[in-house]
Amino acid sequence: MDIPLDSLETGEKYLFEIPDLNFRAELPYVLLPAADGFIRIASLNLIGMIEWNRIFGRALAKLIKANVPNLEGVVFLTAVEKSLQLSQVVCQELNVPMMAVAYNRRKPHMEIESGRKRPFIQVGGGSVTSGDKYLVIYERDFNLLRSAKRGIVIIDDVVSTGGTIAALATILDEIAERTSSDKEALKILGIFCVAREGELKPLYKGLSYKIHWLGTLPAPQFLPNKSET
Repeated sequence: MDIPLDSLETGEKYLFEIPDLNFRAELPYVLLPAADGFIRIASLNLIGMIEWNRIFGRALAKLIKANVPNLEGVVFLTAVEKSLQLSQVVCQELNVPMMAVAYNRRKPHMEIESGRKRPFIQVGGGSVTSGDKYLVIYERDFNLLRSAKRGIVIIDDVVSTGGTIAALATILDEIAERTSSDKEALKILGIFCVAREGELKPLYKGLSYKIHWLGTLPAPQFLPNKSET
């Protein structure tokens, strides 16, 4: 399947529906370059989608409140950049003044101040849409997370392979180890996302926290290059 990298929309659409929200939208199927082929996904891209983020953010806020009714001592965590606008709406709806953000690249200007090395944590992660990447927590977010007393709520746009969630969990473990914090205070209370992509992977089985979603997307499909078949 020889497709130029600047033209990866297939022209096909997936009807994404969330009946409880009376939401219906056609999402483009796109092809992501992969070894010896492409990965075909229905692309839910929330960047710049003001109304969608408002709708989904309000719905997730209600879902969080139903499952974590007492937010005192709870810190919210998300990863940029696809979930940032969504998470801001959620926090506004729940009157949460600050949230921790894991950046998707090193930011040298945030690491040094007056000759002092500022604390940061970098871990490897990955997702279907982003591939291999790093997530980085800097000083402000490091301190916000370590201030948690009752646990962490993670907000994401789409849950698929679990690479991003695993990286965020590793960050929380690292904070606990560096600061001798009570791991119970940094436990994950739940993952709240707009969509689950395909069936939940074995990675999620046996976890102490639950994953909550508003709707579902089809599982990613690998398509080999014609020249490889």
